[in-house]
Amino acid sequence: MQDYDVIRLCLEGKTEAFEELVERYQRLVYSIALSYMKDPQLAEDAAQEAFIKAYTHIRSYNPEFKFSTWITRITYNTCIDSLRKKREMNPIEEAFEVADNAQTPEEALVSKDRRQKLGELINALEPKYKQPLMLYHASGLKYEEISEYLKVPMSIVKNRIFRARKMLKEALESY
Repeated sequence: MQDYDVIRLCLEGKTEAFEELVERYQRLVYSIALSYMKDPQLAEDAAQEAFIKAYTHIRSYNPEFKFSTWITRITYNTCIDSLRKKREMNPIEEAFEVADNAQTPEEALVSKDRRQKLGELINALEPKYKQPLMLYHASGLKYEEISEYLKVPMSIVKNRIFRARKMLKEALESY
């Protein structure tokens, strides 16, 4: 059964059908929430809240787009709202795993310093570069899904991710 068939059942009043969507997308929603919330319990809360919002607003779903794109947007907005309420934005450098094969205390310090610098550089990116980069690396979305989410052509998404990586690489090399 396709996503829209399940949604149609929900719209017909068969509320138990929504469980199928939760099962299909719980890993995606949780991973997105975890990438923003950085705490498993807060991520679970945000994921649950995102599904509740999706259920209560299921009538506003546009079948022209994938359900995964729609639930991703809801999850992203839920996490941002939650973080704003707490007024504590988590360091973004944690979303990007920088290899840490340090064996000496000096190497460990350098690695930590590079991770911190990477976070600063990511935060300094223009939003048009930062957002697709984070959606791709931190949220695990595909180019097509990012394109739908941002409402820009896929070529622009690919270009912006490429440029963001290039800017980060150049800045880290000169660091």
